[in-house]
Amino acid sequence: MKTKSQLIFLIGLLCMAIGAEAQQILNGVITDKQTGEPLIGAEILIPGTSTGTLTNSIGQFTLETKEAVKILEVHYIGYETLQITDFTQGMHVALEESVNSLEQVVVSANREKELRSEVPAAIATISPKVIEETAPNTLDQVLNKIPGVFVADLANEQHMTSIRQPISTKGLFLFLEDELPTRPTGVFNHNAMNELNQGAIRSIEVIRGPVSSTYGAEAIGGAVNIITHAPSVTPTGRVAVRNNSNGLTRSDFKASNTFGETGFFVGGYYSRRRDGFFEHSDMDKYSGTLKITQVLSPKTDLNFSLTYTDHETAMTGSLDSASFFGGDVTSTQTFTERTVKALRVQSTLNHDWNETSSTTTRLFFRNNSVGQIPSYRIRTDRNSGIVSGTINEQSFRSFGGIVQHALEIPNLRAKLIGGLSLDYSPTEFFEDYILVEQNNQGINVGYTALDSALTKNEIDLTNLGTYFTFQISPIENLKLSASFRYDRFNYNHRNFLTPSAFSGSPNAESTFDAVTPKLGATYDFGNNQGAYMNFAQGFVPPQVGDLYRGVEVPTLEPSVYNNYEVGGWFSFQLSDQIKGYTNLAIYQVKATNQVISVQLEDGTRENQNAGETKSIGMEYMLRLSFTKQLQFRWSGSFARHEFIEFVENGNVYNGNEMPQGAHIQYNWEVTYRPSFIQGFRVSLENQFLGPYWMNSDNTKEYGGFSLFNIRTGYRIKGFDLTFAVLNLSDELWSPRANASRFGTTYTLGIPRTYQFGLAYNFGGK
Repeated sequence: MKTKSQLIFLIGLLCMAIGAEAQQILNGVITDKQTGEPLIGAEILIPGTSTGTLTNSIGQFTLETKEAVKILEVHYIGYETLQITDFTQGMHVALEESVNSLEQVVVSANREKELRSEVPAAIATISPKVIEETAPNTLDQVLNKIPGVFVADLANEQHMTSIRQPISTKGLFLFLEDELPTRPTGVFNHNAMNELNQGAIRSIEVIRGPVSSTYGAEAIGGAVNIITHAPSVTPTGRVAVRNNSNGLTRSDFKASNTFGETGFFVGGYYSRRRDGFFEHSDMDKYSGTLKITQVLSPKTDLNFSLTYTDHETAMTGSLDSASFFGGDVTSTQTFTERTVKALRVQSTLNHDWNETSSTTTRLFFRNNSVGQIPSYRIRTDRNSGIVSGTINEQSFRSFGGIVQHALEIPNLRAKLIGGLSLDYSPTEFFEDYILVEQNNQGINVGYTALDSALTKNEIDLTNLGTYFTFQISPIENLKLSASFRYDRFNYNHRNFLTPSAFSGSPNAESTFDAVTPKLGATYDFGNNQGAYMNFAQGFVPPQVGDLYRGVEVPTLEPSVYNNYEVGGWFSFQLSDQIKGYTNLAIYQVKATNQVISVQLEDGTRENQNAGETKSIGMEYMLRLSFTKQLQFRWSGSFARHEFIEFVENGNVYNGNEMPQGAHIQYNWEVTYRPSFIQGFRVSLENQFLGPYWMNSDNTKEYGGFSLFNIRTGYRIKGFDLTFAVLNLSDELWSPRANASRFGTTYTLGIPRTYQFGLAYNFGGK
């Protein structure tokens, strides 16, 4: 009997052992090799079977199988597929982004993660790898790699932008941080990217063309979405210093980790310029970001972020023709300046109700001020010889929220996205008159503030918006989408000056409504080839400066922009070593009701809806990988921007080209990573901007420029050593040239500049 019991016990143990052997449990985490951040939704498969799983919101996975596992495959859109043969519990798998593939996940098109190949728009991404290897001091150094994008560097992170429009200070470009506009509608600032924390940028997505159907006003030429770092899965950190021959010193830091279900990221930088190539060009900037993510449940997570920027810079002003071509970099300014203080806070709750339904709720707060003694306001009266200027400050606080719900309808192969947004932004503005003191050499050496207020007002800005997107695939590989957004703007203006003042406009309330549609279609031919088409409308309501800077409030309507576009993408392989990818977009943008300043019969000026323009163009990108060591990229555009009907100050410009609108712009780069020096790279880049007219008369032309940059880098044992030469040929160039009846002026571009950098990376795998 005892022997029988022992036999049964041994058989039971054997069965348990067999069962334990048959049931295999694998777990781990999948991250981005460059940043250490979790990849959400990465797919882990056993090849040749239907067994697999996906990573959760912090990159973790658990795979249970009764099959003998010899190989695991890890897939994620936009990354190289990785095969794993060495299994450990809690394994950490880092994926590397793919070089020649359109397939990637984007979030900017509809505030939802979706495949780039299913978005009927021209959208491009600057990856973490490109940002880190470029080591930009200003964002134009990476944004100008995107087809059809030119950001003009005006020194010390001040800038102007051109995307499907001429280089402009107008509110035609929307700047976002993690899908949230950095400023409210109505108070656009062409320098808004200097309010960002470059030390926290993970990647950048740029949608070219209007996206008002999703984001609302000012998304005309395009939207630039800055995506900040998420907390890493394991402890990571980075400290870096840079110094260049143009007087700039910069220090960066990042630190990140996840503790259980809570992740933290902190990062920022301090940038300082002294004794630059142009007089009166000093700068100090501090910027920092804190992010916290909390996984509340497998279906719910909460994300918090806070960014603060303090930026003080001198405003050098521009040069006349004699100084620009004569090499005279003596500034006529000694006190003009710009001071920016920007705080942004947002908290986002994501909840998946089930596999087909999810809701995102976001609350935000902004507190922003821009104070100036602007160089462009310094004027000399030709009759009296008196030199005058202004001192001003604009500030706003924003309170708002966005709620968005996404619902998939599997039976119809469809998806519905709907959202509601509210932005309440009280804003204040004052501008005072100053008398400027000039020495015998014509240098502005000081000023006296007079008791003479030009403008002093408060404006409550309220923007209520609702938007919907419907996507459906009626047949395999074809996806149709329709979007529209309704916006209602209310400006409540209160003036604190008398009617006789320069801005004596009365208290007033202005309301604007707009419905902006978008229709699109994409077709995926397979093998990373496809095409799309779209019609999109964008709009810009009058800015507060258009309405309340004067003695009357003009009657104005929003400017409307209609965009028609077709495009496509194509991957190819010429040999075992040579792989390529190209994309193309052809567009036409027509604008009506543009706001311009018109001179009336009595000699006074008034803002009116009196402009109509047209822009047509083609944007392209070619990327080639000859080997893993040698890559080539060419991005560019051909465009023509012209006036259809445009009468200003009695001058008729119909048929003329718009000023600052170059026909040709491109950026190419070749990168070599020799196999015999592990961790080393060298690249040669060319930035070209063709000729453009400097005035609406089309009588004065700027010849454009062609700049060459060399960048090298070497990574060894956690250290990154970088060296760059910007403007290698030391070309005399201007990011923006302008001509008027008072003369021709040039913004001076940087001369040949040498830059050194040293960084150390902590932790990570």
